Parts: sequence; structure tokens; C-alpha cells
Amino acid sequence: MSENWTLSRRRFLGIAGTTAAGLMLTPDLLAITNERPILRFGMISDIHYADREPAGNRFYRQSLAKMKEAIDRLNQEKVDFAIELGDFKDQDATPDEAKTLKYLTDIEAAFQKFNGPTYHVLGNHDMDGISKQQFLERVENTGIAKTNSYYSFDRKGIHFIVLDGNFTKDGKAYDHGKFSWEDASIPEEEIAWLKDDLKQNSRPAVVFIHQMLDESKSVKQAVHNAPQVRQILEQLGKVICVFQGHVHEERYNLINGIHYYSVNAMIDGDGPENSAYMVVDVFKDGSLKVDGFRRATDREIK
Repeated sequence: MSENWTLSRRRFLGIAGTTAAGLMLTPDLLAITNERPILRFGMISDIHYADREPAGNRFYRQSLAKMKEAIDRLNQEKVDFAIELGDFKDQDATPDEAKTLKYLTDIEAAFQKFNGPTYHVLGNHDMDGISKQQFLERVENTGIAKTNSYYSFDRKGIHFIVLDGNFTKDGKAYDHGKFSWEDASIPEEEIAWLKDDLKQNSRPAVVFIHQMLDESKSVKQAVHNAPQVRQILEQLGKVICVFQGHVHEERYNLINGIHYYSVNAMIDGDGPENSAYMVVDVFKDGSLKVDGFRRATDREIK
């Protein structure tokens, strides 16, 4: 595993006042404060909202307030769009479809307070007790058909790709909890679409997916055919970074020139201080700066 993280702009500004005590303002650090991003987006993962009692470290009910705080911040930051990386909703210990759908509509209402385009990545828990189509019909992926669980869009010269890894090895879509979270795959139809999408695109690209494509710690948490997908992403040299959720913690990997970054979950931990959300700045040279809030870490990917 190879890391190339540097101090982010927000963290730098926060400590800049200590320069008199010995912090050296190197050219690299000064560049962080002076360069302007060409695009900014907000990112949240693993919200798991349900109106139920906590279980272990998952405080389901608190995710609604955590989401409201995150969206308020993203609106203040004036980001170009907001995206969530899956496991948007959850369900009761004894599932009830009507209640599960209400949890989805309640958390989507909070997400839609964002003043701009919104996008969703499907996570395995999004099909606990409901189907993909039930989920997609109740959320807004701006400019995307309600039938599409994987798709792409462009913003300010950057191409964004949303993948759906919620299929079994034999290509069956996750549906009403009839799946194992350890059996995640991207089917041949989606593989063909991805190849075509990348061939038609001439812009730098960023990929979003719920499950992992880099297998950095556990194959069980990764897409079954991740090596095949990575090879496709590598072929045309356009993909900068893959953002992932699912594992509820920050992980980083660099494989054949593509950065793979898994982000912290919003749900984990009691109280607003244990939320996690971030603003990602994209720069002209392809660098990405993650400006983390609450438990999310500030990082820059070069």
C-alpha cells in the first residue's frame, strides 16, 4: 500500500497561526492555500437511517440529525453536487416494508435540503426489505432515469461514474434481503456499459461504488470480480480515484495509478461529534483534496 497524503487547506489554515512558534511555510503548503479547485462536491456514506434503538456502535435514529447538519454545511460550502455512497437507509430488527420505505423517504427528505444536484450509490442495506426499484423510485439522482442503478454524469470537465455492486455472482440483483453481503459482483451487462462509458469519455474520471474494488484488507468486503473491474478502469488512463463506503472506516490504496479511498460511516458513534461527511475539491492537475468534518479526516490525493 502506497500513500501520498498531504495537509489539506482547512487543516493548514487552522494551524497557520502557529507559524510564529516554528511552523515553516513551505512552497507546497502555500500552494494548498492559493490554488482554487475547478469543482467541489460533498460526500457522505453509510447513513443507515432507521427509527430504531441503537445496536452496538450503530445509532440509527441519530442519522437523521447528522444528515441535517451535513447538508447545512454542504450548502454553506456551496459545493457543486452532493453524493451518498450507499447504505442510505436501514430497517427494524424485525423488518416491516412500510416502515422501511418511510425511513427511506424521511432520510431522502433531509438529503434533498441540499441546494443542488444529488446522487445516490446503492449499498447492500438499501435492498434490505425492499427492491432496487422501490429505492430508486423514492430518491433523486439528478438528470438520471429512475430505472438506472448505475450511471454517469459530467460536471465542469470531470466525468463521474456511479457503479452498482449489488448483484450476486450469477448476476441476480439484490432484492428484499435475499442476498449475502459477502456475495457482491458487477454483472456482465454493467461491465459492458462501463467499458463503453469510459471509451466515449475524454475527461478525467472519478468513480463511486459502495463495496470495495481494491480488496485492501478483506476479500469478503470487496466486489467478487474487482480485478476485472480495476483492469477496465486502468486501460484508458482516465480514472483518478475510486471512492468507496461499506467498511465504515478510512482505508487507502494506490493500484496502478488509481487511488482507492474508503470513507468513514456517518452512523457509527453516539452524538453529533461522531458523524462523518466531507467536501472534496478537484484541481486542474487531477489532485483531490478531502476536507473532512467530524470524524472524517482531511487528506489530499496527488
